[in-house]
Order: sequence, then C-alpha cells, then structure tokens
Amino acid sequence: MWQFCITIGGKRHCFPVPVLVEKIHVPPPNNYPPFELAVTVLDLVKAVESVGAKSPLGDQLKQTATAFLDQVQKELPKGVTLHQTEAR
Repeated sequence: MWQFCITIGGKRHCFPVPVLVEKIHVPPPNNYPPFELAVTVLDLVKAVESVGAKSPLGDQLKQTATAFLDQVQKELPKGVTLHQTEAR
C-alpha cells in the first residue's frame, strides 16, 4: 500500500492511498507474471480514465501493455485466442 506522509508539529502522519484496481489472486502456479502485469496496467489505466483523468503517462502505459498483449496473442498456438471480458 502507498501512503502520503507529512510531519506536523514533530509528529509523522501518514494517509493511505486507496488502490484503483483490486488485485485478483490467481491460484499457484503463477507462471506468466509479465502477462498479469500487463493486464493490471490496462485495468489501472481504464479505471483512471473512467474518472476523467486522462494523461500522457496513461497513454504510454496503455500503448506498452497493449503491445505486449499483442505479442502474446501472436505467440499463442493456432486456434487459441486472447480477449478481455467484463467481470460479472
């Protein structure tokens, strides 16, 4: 968890920063961490953009993660596809 901390009157005060994307725990073995990272980045960018906070950093992260997932798709066996669905 990230926190913003500030010292006031000689005492340190820390305030937690809530996460925008809830981490979904995949049962072991987690055998492809780069894929999980790319998906998490895209979910984070989508969550930030949904509240109107579009930024150049978000655009760069989205491009990088999307390029990685495109490469994963190209390397899949014939007949296997990768696509995103909305959680129900």
